[in-house]
Amino acid sequence: MKRPVEIVQDIIAASDFPHDEIFLDSIPKEKEHSINETQVLLTESDNGPNDYGNSDFISLMYGVYIQIFYSNAEDSDINIVQSEINLMKSFINNDWLIAQSKSHYIDPDTGQIIKNLTVQRIMTLSEIANS
Repeated sequence: MKRPVEIVQDIIAASDFPHDEIFLDSIPKEKEHSINETQVLLTESDNGPNDYGNSDFISLMYGVYIQIFYSNAEDSDINIVQSEINLMKSFINNDWLIAQSKSHYIDPDTGQIIKNLTVQRIMTLSEIANS
């Protein structure tokens, strides 16, 4: 059984989204200042019972918070808007909902463009067991 962040990691890895590294739960200290790489941080936002039947739950609501830290490298030619559209379509094609898509902002310390998304999916217990 995979954790929600691992399932989302697989979707991103299988997509054409341009990234250098994907981190689960936290960014290691030695990578926190890698401003010339596009990094993706995945953390759980939801993980709890959702649907009930016969006095028991039969599915879980999974949610994953996605933070994208875009590279500051001068030779980086990422088409941010198109890349994000393609990424969101990859989630939709894998039965995930785009629950939230925040506007881009600039990190005042690093100057990196940052994008935050939250994706959600309700998975039955049997789907979870087979993930």
